[in-house]
Amino acid sequence: MLHSRYQGFSATPLQEAFKAKRQGNPILLVIIGYLTLVILGSILLYLPQSTRTPITFLDSFFTAMSAVCVTGLSVLNIGEVFTPFGDWVILILMQLGGLGIMTVSTTLILLAGMHPGFNHQSVLLSEFTQEGSIDASKILKAVLPFTFILEAAGAIVYFTQFSNLPTLYDRIFGSIFQAVSSFCNVGFTLYPDSLCKFQFNGLMNISTCILTLAGGFGFLAVTELRYLFDFKQRTVRKISLHTKIATWFTAIIVLVSILFFAFTEWHGALDGLDIGDKLLSTSFMAFSSRTAGLNTVDVPSLGAGSLFFFIIIMFIGANPGSCGGGIKTTTAAVIFLLGFNRLLGRKKTQVLGRSIPETTVDKAVRVFVVSIVVIVVATLILLKTEISGSSVESAGSFLKVLFEVVSAYSTCGLSMGLTPELSVPGRVVVCLVMFIGRMGPLFLVSAVMKKTEENMWYAEEDIMVG
Repeated sequence: MLHSRYQGFSATPLQEAFKAKRQGNPILLVIIGYLTLVILGSILLYLPQSTRTPITFLDSFFTAMSAVCVTGLSVLNIGEVFTPFGDWVILILMQLGGLGIMTVSTTLILLAGMHPGFNHQSVLLSEFTQEGSIDASKILKAVLPFTFILEAAGAIVYFTQFSNLPTLYDRIFGSIFQAVSSFCNVGFTLYPDSLCKFQFNGLMNISTCILTLAGGFGFLAVTELRYLFDFKQRTVRKISLHTKIATWFTAIIVLVSILFFAFTEWHGALDGLDIGDKLLSTSFMAFSSRTAGLNTVDVPSLGAGSLFFFIIIMFIGANPGSCGGGIKTTTAAVIFLLGFNRLLGRKKTQVLGRSIPETTVDKAVRVFVVSIVVIVVATLILLKTEISGSSVESAGSFLKVLFEVVSAYSTCGLSMGLTPELSVPGRVVVCLVMFIGRMGPLFLVSAVMKKTEENMWYAEEDIMVG
């Protein structure tokens, strides 16, 4: 009787709110978290204390979006426009964006002595591992030390090489900034020409390649390779198919990139250099151009073949569960293996003595298709808003626009110089592309679509293809 008396007054709304909270889509937490961070960063970068000269709010929003989405595209000269306070804001945004919103929020919850909820843990697990039974605290205890130790080591190396900076503070901050940018695969630097002035500095090149590779390799793959050899039993542990494909495909992409870039630019952008400097430059660009966005060679000076090849490897990007973007190496590998197996007449997608589940193959195809659609639509819009003149001039600018769009979507950050020249609509489009690329197209679709089961199909009717 007491329950029925108060049921319509307070119990039902509270129950419904609690039920809705439990049934809420955890993906929305990530989207809201990233948007909140971008907006907060935009406000901080827009403050007079953050800039030496006034900037528009759109410019601060673009910079914050690029930092949080670990992209590195910029409409401003970071080193000249922003004050030390603004630089620290960008550094924090890069770090938070690289680690991921759920990683940071879960860490804060654990530090406060609380236990992360199911929504937090489910999204965190999906970012770093395939195993749904691993405790979130164990993931953080592995991810955070790995991140900070590598960034600290990188900062020490950079400190020894930044002797040209005027003050001790500039050297310390510049070293930390560059280490975070490299590991998180952001591509921001305090120099207007990225790392071109360090093109022939072997220590800088090697250190940056290690940081970008580690940040873009993925937590699961790094962990399995780290414990590959059992020193107690002196045996090699078995690793998952995911790590095998991610490792082999990454190695193939880097090797092919070195060979192709050397072939196309040996007598082009690298002409006049000795063999050692040529190999150093090609190796750095092969490691960095996939997702990190740092460059030691002037990108606009490259030939059309090199630029188009960079578009392809930027589109592929880094490994899953990493700081890098793109459709991911494993997605591209599954698409390739799907086509290869179909050519051989196989109904299953097979590799290394294993069959990849159809649900995984279906997800890879959807990621590939949606990514192509996003890039095509964004390119068409920018061709309309940014390119004017005769058809010949427009055709010559197509590669430039496509390069910028793919760089934004893959959160790479390499630029042919179009980004600072973007109009207001163009900057809004690129911001949207960066956000979609960081979240993942299927991630955003899952946030607004409900999962439905298909219980019926239409009758089949064949069509001519090929």
